[in-house]
Amino acid sequence: MRSLPVKLSIARALTSLTACDKKAEEKKDGDKKEDKAKEDEKADAKKAGDEVSANTADPEAGCIHEMKHEKHNEGEGCEHGGGAMPSESTGHFGAQFALADSQPLSAVLASGTVPAEAVKVSGTVEAVCQKKGCWMVIKDGDVQARVLVKDHAFAIPMDGKGKAATVEGTLEAKQLSEANVAHLKQDGDDTLAGDGARQEYFLHATAVELAANS
Repeated sequence: MRSLPVKLSIARALTSLTACDKKAEEKKDGDKKEDKAKEDEKADAKKAGDEVSANTADPEAGCIHEMKHEKHNEGEGCEHGGGAMPSESTGHFGAQFALADSQPLSAVLASGTVPAEAVKVSGTVEAVCQKKGCWMVIKDGDVQARVLVKDHAFAIPMDGKGKAATVEGTLEAKQLSEANVAHLKQDGDDTLAGDGARQEYFLHATAVELAANS
């Protein structure tokens, strides 16, 4: 039979062990709470950063109207436009045609040389800017050109896809960057395959006529 002092020593030891276990458990819980607080802080910081990035994203990035000949007017952004959107999907838009006869786009570019003078070409509308109707893509055979409304003087009907187009203006070959391609896709261009840079023909239009494609 154990003596009283021995029993007291055992009791004190057990009490000490229980206290240590309790402290260890409290420390463990404290560490968990601290880790959770750090995770919540990181999540809040990421969310705030994402919101800032979304709010400060440059809407002009990649806009083709920042390129030569079609630069925005001061204070004008990608939500630009040359006035009210057309109420009809067919008809004449812009100035009156100055040239009498039109040629198929493929015939004008058959030699691979871009004419220096104004041209009047025909093709079929493949895509139209779905933001403000400030550009469209026309195709004739295997050749296509991106029609830009010169000086934002008028807008192209957004439902013009599939229409027969006659366009008067000046042609040039332009290099599109990856940013240009991404921006055009955001504007509704589904003719662009891939994300890489590429060269296109630009047709700076002073007049456009759209008709139902028979």
